[in-house]
Amino acid sequence: MTSVMLQATGIAAGYGRKRIVEGIDLTVGRGEIVLVLGHNGAGKTTLMRALFGLLTPDAGSVAYEGREIAGRRPAENVADGIAFIPQGHGIFRGLTVRDNLELGAYAERDAAKLTQRLETVHGLFPVLRERAGQVGGTLSGGQQQMLAIGMALMHGPRLVILDEPSIGLAPNLVDKVMQSIAYINRTLGTTILMVEQNVKYSLPIASRVAVLKTGRMIYDGPPDPLHDRVELMKLF
Repeated sequence: MTSVMLQATGIAAGYGRKRIVEGIDLTVGRGEIVLVLGHNGAGKTTLMRALFGLLTPDAGSVAYEGREIAGRRPAENVADGIAFIPQGHGIFRGLTVRDNLELGAYAERDAAKLTQRLETVHGLFPVLRERAGQVGGTLSGGQQQMLAIGMALMHGPRLVILDEPSIGLAPNLVDKVMQSIAYINRTLGTTILMVEQNVKYSLPIASRVAVLKTGRMIYDGPPDPLHDRVELMKLF
């Protein structure tokens, strides 16, 4: 039986007086890829921000590996093995690829671990080794997304939260990024919680799917039924 890595219960969150999500229950099992789907404005990003600590929930509980973390500072969550990759790649555009990767590991003091993680990232994304001295903002969109994922991996997270990693990418690059995410999950054992709108490429790699609609959870289950386009469209 899969152990629970992240357990959100009754999460409500928003901005000021505007409530965006309400009563959200979400479980992420260790080693899973949990895919969160929903139309624009459904509350997906708000939920991810609340889980990671960028937004303090108005109500509810967030337990990570059995410990309550609701409202905890993001820096503490990073140190505890959680990585968050926001929309728009989340890199330092004015710094080189090498500097970006080193900053991704700012909390790690073990030189041997840093070397090992850098080799892992370079093995996964060889272009980052080839372009180590290139300024991050001059990379292609797909390469910037690879760099953002590489930065997250540099501090050895057990859980990675991704907010729409396919945004702005051409279809062939979307497929490559999704396969990279699946490889990270399969090979490194990293648990993935991912928001996406690109169902075609994200659904095949998902262990489980949650669907949000107007701030509430309307589906939480296996991906298989959603491969039927008719059933999928009923949720949108």
